[in-house]
Amino acid sequence: MKPILYTLVIIAFSLPLHGETYLLSDLFSPALEEDMQLRKIANETRQINTRLEDSRSAFQPVVSGSLRAAYKSELPEMQTGPVTTEVGVRDTYEAVITAKQLIFAGFARTAAVDAAENAMANQQFLMQTRNDAVRFDLVQSAYAYSLASLSVDSLAASLTRLELNKRKVESFFAQGYASEIDMLDIDSGVTDLKLKLRQKEAERDAALTILRQITGKEDLTSLEIDPSFMDLPHPEEITATEDDIRRNSDLVATEYARRGLEIRMEADKAAFYPRISAFGTLNYGRPGANFFSDQWQFYYTGGIEVSLELWSGGSRSRALERDMAGLDSLKDQQDELYKNLYTQSINTRDNLLALTEQYEMAEKLRSQKKRKYQLVQELWQAGQKSTLEVLESEQEWTESEVMAKTLKIRLLSLYQNYLYLINQPLWDQGERE
Repeated sequence: MKPILYTLVIIAFSLPLHGETYLLSDLFSPALEEDMQLRKIANETRQINTRLEDSRSAFQPVVSGSLRAAYKSELPEMQTGPVTTEVGVRDTYEAVITAKQLIFAGFARTAAVDAAENAMANQQFLMQTRNDAVRFDLVQSAYAYSLASLSVDSLAASLTRLELNKRKVESFFAQGYASEIDMLDIDSGVTDLKLKLRQKEAERDAALTILRQITGKEDLTSLEIDPSFMDLPHPEEITATEDDIRRNSDLVATEYARRGLEIRMEADKAAFYPRISAFGTLNYGRPGANFFSDQWQFYYTGGIEVSLELWSGGSRSRALERDMAGLDSLKDQQDELYKNLYTQSINTRDNLLALTEQYEMAEKLRSQKKRKYQLVQELWQAGQKSTLEVLESEQEWTESEVMAKTLKIRLLSLYQNYLYLINQPLWDQGERE
């Protein structure tokens, strides 16, 4: 007995002591803070920012300093008549400050800056895309919770009605107006409904577990969804234009890739241009400019340096060919992706229309089944209908009610899919152009 009690105590303390009801829109920020992928993107963005600063610094001059001490074992000799004299100094010392400025490199430096800026813009895009993905997953999980919760409510209301009828049957049985079969029918109906209720409660608990995992809110025990996320769409008003489809995040991502290839092509073209640099040095050494004199002296040098790669085995041309082939391949990929997204948008709109019609019919059916149950209930109490018929009408009403709620949530969920497809999510409407 003690191990069982110990286990129950552990379970009790592991559950939230104070359950909280949260509003869906209030969970967006916690979910974003909890997401590890967003942290990874933020760290990568910091690294790319340093690359951007490095590429911009390539336009600045490079200044370096050096110190040198040397010894020459042999010096040149100068013959003056019969006298031979060594020229120069064996021990030399020199301090040098060198400045070098790259003037032209075939626009390679500009391409490097453009590439880093494109990478930074892509990271910001990835950050926004991941933000939307986290919120989208949260909304869909909220719909899953809502569907399970609504089903639980319907089944719980049905169970209340059945248990009330069960008490009536027990009363009728005691008075001899009901048979044992009636008792078995009502008992089995209650048992079956309890089983379905437990299944839906398990689905609701599983949805809550996912919501806690996404948001980090361990005290989350109930969720309210903002009215704007429960408003049914008007599918007949939904028509995805070309601009709508081109806002799709997957298609936008290919634009950053295309820009990256174009920049790389510009960088590869730079290999065909000469590199022009200016340089200058400030020297202080012994000997100075006059190496015949053993004295310390300041002097400077300066000039222009031009270099050009004349032959590299055709590697420069092949690099441009690869860049062009990559652009052509990406263009084909973009065209195919656009066609697929267009088809997907049409199919989604058609499915929204079909689901809307099904939902309207399901609501009508729910109303009809409810009225049928009320009539059968009245006739049963008047002795004109059997207990089995009451159970059947009750089951039909409950099933139609669960079906209507299921179709509504499916309709809302599919609408979120459509908005996500055209990169106009409900939580961000009005903020993007």
